[in-house]
Amino acid sequence: MRYITLFLFLLAWACNGQNLQAFIPKEATSNPQEYLHKAKKNKPATAKEVAGNYYAVGKCYEYLNHEDIALKYYMLAKQRFEKLRLTEFSKEMAFEIHKLISSQENYTKYGNSFFKEYYNYAKETDNDQKLAKCYSLLGTKAVDYYDLTDNAEMLDTAKVYYNKGLKHADGNIQAFADLNHNLAVVETKLGNFKTSRSYLDKSRKYLDLGAGNDFDLCCNYCVYGVCYFFEQNYPEAIKWLKKAEAIQIPKYKAKTTRLIYKKLMESYDAVNDQPNRRKYQKLYLDLEKQINDEEQNIAIHDIDVKYEVKQKDRQISLLSGIKERFERHRIIFSTLLFLVFLLALYSFIRWKKVDYNKKKLEAEKQTVQAEKAQIEEQHTKTVEELEKVKNIVIQDYITLKDKTKIYLNDLMYVKAEDHYLHAFSKDGKKHFVRGKLSQLSSELPPNFVKCHRSYIVNTNYIQATNSSTVILKNKEEIPVSRGFKWN
Repeated sequence: MRYITLFLFLLAWACNGQNLQAFIPKEATSNPQEYLHKAKKNKPATAKEVAGNYYAVGKCYEYLNHEDIALKYYMLAKQRFEKLRLTEFSKEMAFEIHKLISSQENYTKYGNSFFKEYYNYAKETDNDQKLAKCYSLLGTKAVDYYDLTDNAEMLDTAKVYYNKGLKHADGNIQAFADLNHNLAVVETKLGNFKTSRSYLDKSRKYLDLGAGNDFDLCCNYCVYGVCYFFEQNYPEAIKWLKKAEAIQIPKYKAKTTRLIYKKLMESYDAVNDQPNRRKYQKLYLDLEKQINDEEQNIAIHDIDVKYEVKQKDRQISLLSGIKERFERHRIIFSTLLFLVFLLALYSFIRWKKVDYNKKKLEAEKQTVQAEKAQIEEQHTKTVEELEKVKNIVIQDYITLKDKTKIYLNDLMYVKAEDHYLHAFSKDGKKHFVRGKLSQLSSELPPNFVKCHRSYIVNTNYIQATNSSTVILKNKEEIPVSRGFKWN
């Protein structure tokens, strides 16, 4: 049921930060492709307009489902706003970036730096509307974890977050519409179909009040159709999905339409209408090939990792500054100790008291030295972590003992037999070399997981998992050890 979660991400995309919305002209929303040609030729008059133009261009690419390109422009906009010390815009860009990253498949392997930045800012400013958006994303994240793990407790967690979001919505009808829509998705997954449709009706009332647009209405109809589909009322499902298909949406069209085609294909298959099933299957597969999620995910992951590396560099610089300040304090403490010693010579009568002070200062010095050792140890650990991250970013292949190079992006899984290793690439090639699985595992990045004593699998090629096997995108099945848990 993961596809239904994508409706949450697509719906969340439709709500930009309130302040950033001023940079998005109506033309960008109604015809993003045409606006891109004009926006790239624009020559903004001010630095603020330059940053806003980057955001508008990125939003157009997002509307056109080119999220990897959109992310690059969002990063540029955020950097510009930060240089201009426009904190509000910078934090809203962090939220936009996180929403875009979280719309990707398997996004849980990415960092949460941008969300944490925005969430902390929302709490610091005690802004209800910002907190409502944060709780909405936290709820959607819990739904996504449910799709990955089938842990029903995650749906209860999602409902808690969505209801917290409603408490902070503060009269914002767009937030009310979105959160009721999200609650409908949760109830559909729980099998509470009547409750789900009641939430959708509430959401549509807010849309009728002017909260939404054609895209929001399309999402509403889609979830209505999905609800009927899982209730096995396929004629009603087809009816609502066809209503969604009839709405012309200029933004997020490709991915939204792909979801509609997929569900219509399954619905017609359920009622044994094979001509229509074949029609929508072809439409779905054409869009699937056009969107190419895998390449976008890889590009977005690379950008996110590079950002995390920069964050580590900043932490190292901060630790270096702390170390320098410590060195300055050490000189001060040494100077004070020397002055106390001179004072002890001058005031022999008060020797005992001076001696006591000397011992006290010595104890403080030892404490400072212990703190110094602790800081240096933390600094060393941070440097080691940074090196590991940089190695993962830079190294894109491994070299086997027979000097064969295997590119990590192409390597699907490795199988061990006796004292030999079989490496399987996505192009169907097999590499056979003598070696140990444990030794090879230490040379691979974190997206390669040892799920069985004889197998290492590249998580980027996993399509589905269960308690005993992993199903790859080429339909191969890899066994999973008993008790193995995915992180």
